[in-house]
Amino acid sequence: MEVDNYLENKLQILGKLTASLIHEIRNPLSAVKLSVEYLQMIQNDLPEDVRESIQICSDATQRIHSLVENLSAFTRKHPNKDSACSVSDVTNVAINILIATANSKNISVKVNLDDSLPLVFFDRNKLLQVFLNLMTNAMDACENGGSIGIKTYRKEDSPGFFWEIEDTGVGISEEDKNKILNDFYTSKTKGTGLGLSVCQSILNDFECALSFESTLGVGSKFIIHLNENLTQGNYEA
Repeated sequence: MEVDNYLENKLQILGKLTASLIHEIRNPLSAVKLSVEYLQMIQNDLPEDVRESIQICSDATQRIHSLVENLSAFTRKHPNKDSACSVSDVTNVAINILIATANSKNISVKVNLDDSLPLVFFDRNKLLQVFLNLMTNAMDACENGGSIGIKTYRKEDSPGFFWEIEDTGVGISEEDKNKILNDFYTSKTKGTGLGLSVCQSILNDFECALSFESTLGVGSKFIIHLNENLTQGNYEA
């Protein structure tokens, strides 16, 4: 209970700080965007190298705008588990938030989402939190570049469907496999040890399962089994 209260307070503070930061970024970003648009209006009169620079600025501005909007969607209050959401959409929001980090670490991200899967009745922000935690862990595991694969799929012999993330990182030792889902356990020097346990707690609340496979020195795979009841809107907490 104390851990839950601690996390709730931390998330509330993070939400407020993020909303404040978004507000502070939007004003100068709007000024930059308007300036770039003006330059684009007169770019035919400018040298080619200047036009190329303007296009680079335009692309970068649009990228920042997309990140700000995704962060805004993350902090905005959404209806909870009584509202249906798309797992693909939430996954893409998480990817857009973290793709700059992946690029800076020379990590390729491969995505294969089954958009035919049904909507799920799940708290959107909590689902996004789970995806962000698992993606961040996968990136942290890829110390010197590598790749991350994210996909959704069905299995003929299992109800519901699956969300999976696989990395080519350092892997998990046999000793740590029995500990990594425990509260406050971490092998990271700056980790809190709460990321995976929070994911498991959220998924347990919605009767979904979190499992993993890993080979030390090869990589890890984390799988979420999304309960079939979530697709029918008859889940009750």
